[in-house]
Amino acid sequence: MANWKDLRSLQHASWNLVLAIIVISVIVFSYGFDTSVFSTIQAMDAYEKRFGSYNPTTEEWGFSTEHLSFLNSLGLPAKCMGALCGLLVAERYGRRTSYISMQFIIIVGIAISYTAKNYGAALAGRIIVQLFVGWDNFLAPMFLAEISPTALRGAIVVVYVFAHIFGSLICSFVTLATSKFEGDSSWQLPLASMFAFPLFVLVFCWFIPESPRWLVRKGRHEDAAKQLRWIRGSKLSEQEAEHEMSTLKQTIEQDRETKGRWSDFLKGNNRRRLVISIAVAIFNQITGQSFMSQYGAIFIKSLKTMNTFTFTALSATITCVGPIITFSLVDIVGRRIFYLVGGTACITVLFICGGLGTGDVTTSDKTGIVAVCMMFGFFYVMSFGAIGAVTAAEVSHLRLRDKNALVVYCTQFVFDFIITLTLPYHLNAGEANLQSKVGFIYGSCGAVGLVWAFFYLPDMTGRSLEELEEMWSQMVPAREFREWKSSSDESSVDETRKVTEYPKADTVESC
Repeated sequence: MANWKDLRSLQHASWNLVLAIIVISVIVFSYGFDTSVFSTIQAMDAYEKRFGSYNPTTEEWGFSTEHLSFLNSLGLPAKCMGALCGLLVAERYGRRTSYISMQFIIIVGIAISYTAKNYGAALAGRIIVQLFVGWDNFLAPMFLAEISPTALRGAIVVVYVFAHIFGSLICSFVTLATSKFEGDSSWQLPLASMFAFPLFVLVFCWFIPESPRWLVRKGRHEDAAKQLRWIRGSKLSEQEAEHEMSTLKQTIEQDRETKGRWSDFLKGNNRRRLVISIAVAIFNQITGQSFMSQYGAIFIKSLKTMNTFTFTALSATITCVGPIITFSLVDIVGRRIFYLVGGTACITVLFICGGLGTGDVTTSDKTGIVAVCMMFGFFYVMSFGAIGAVTAAEVSHLRLRDKNALVVYCTQFVFDFIITLTLPYHLNAGEANLQSKVGFIYGSCGAVGLVWAFFYLPDMTGRSLEELEEMWSQMVPAREFREWKSSSDESSVDETRKVTEYPKADTVESC
C-alpha cells in the first residue's frame, strides 16, 4: 500500500505546468469528442439517408455490412500513419512542434466531413481525422509523462484518458440535442463544433513547453534546464533544477550500449520492457473497446429498447467517473491493483452481456444488456484503458521512448483494425449474428490479460523515469516493484542515521 503522504504530491504542480496540461488536454478532449461524433452520427436517420442505402426488405435507410465495416475500419491505417508522422516530427523537431503541426490535419478532415455529399467524401474526411487521432494517441501520453514531476506522473497521464472520456461525454449531449433536428443539420452541427478545439490550441500554443528529456537527448542542456525551470515554476530552485538535470544526463548517458536504434529493443532488459508494452497494447484492444466505442450506438439501436442517444449520454456520464477515480487514487493505491480489480469487473460485465444474449432474448434481457453496456466503459477505463496507457508511457528505455510509443500504437492499430473490420460480420443478422454474445469472446481475452498482468505487470507508482532504469537493470520481478528500494535511498538513510547518532561529535569538530 502506498504511503498516504503521497497526497502532498500536489505541491509539485506549478501554474505553468497546469496551463501546459490544459492546452495539451484540450486537443485530447477533441480526440474523444471527434471519435464520439463519428460513432454516434452514423446512427442518425439523416446521416444514414445521406450516406447509406435503402433496404426494401426492412423499408429503412441504413449502411450495408460492408460499408459500415469500411466506415469504421479504414480510418485505422490512417491512425497508424498519423503515429508514424508523429514519431518523425516529434523526434526530429520536438514534441511542441509536433503537437502544433497536427492541428492543421484535423482542421482539413473536419472541413471535408462537414461538406461531404456522398459516402466517398464522408469516408475520406473520417480517414483524415483519424490521421490526427493516431498522431495524438502516439504523442500525448509520452509528452505528458516527460513533462510531469515523478509524484504526479501517473495522475497526469490519466488526465489524458479523462480528457478523452470527458470529450465523449460532452459530445453525447451535443448529439442528443441535435438528433432531434430535421435534415443534415442533425449531424453537421456536431461536426462544425469540432473546429473549436484545434483553433483554441493554435491560439494558446505558447503555453506548450518543450520536453526537457528530449532536449537533453539532443544535447541541448541549457535549453532543457530552462524548460524544466519554466515547467516547475517557483516549485523548483536553481539547485534542484541543476541536480535533476545532472541526474537525467547521467541516466541517459550511462547506458552507452543503447543508442536509440531499433535493434536496441533486443538488448538486455529492453526486450522485457518491449514485451510488456506490446502486451498492454494488445489487451487494450481485444477486451471489447471497439465493440462499445465504434459500434455501441448501432448495437443499442438494433435492440430497440432505449433511445440510442440517451444511452450514449448516460454511458458517457458513467464512464467519465472512471478516470476521475483513477486520477485521484492511482498514485496512492498503485497501478497494478487498479488493473487487476478494474479488469476483473470489466470482464464480468462482458460475460454478463454475453449470457443475457444467449437463447431466447426477452425484453428484460435486452434491458439488462443495455444496463451492463453502460457500465463497461467505467471499468475499462480503470484497467485496460488508463493503466495500460500509463504503463506504456513509463516502461520504455529513455533512449527508445519514441520508438516504443510507435510500437505500442502500431500494435493497438493492428488489433483494433482486425476487430473493427470484422465486428459487423459478427454482430449483424445474415452474418454470424452473435449480437451481445461477442461478450464471451472479449471477456475470455480479458481473462487472459488478467492472468498475464498478475505475473508480469510491474507497478511503477511513484518511481522516477531515472529510478526505473536502475530497477530494470537489476531485473526486479514484477510483483516486487512496489517494495523495492534503490541503493541511493539506502545510502541516504545511512547518512541520515550518521547525522542523527553523532550530532555532538560534529559540533565539537566544527568548533
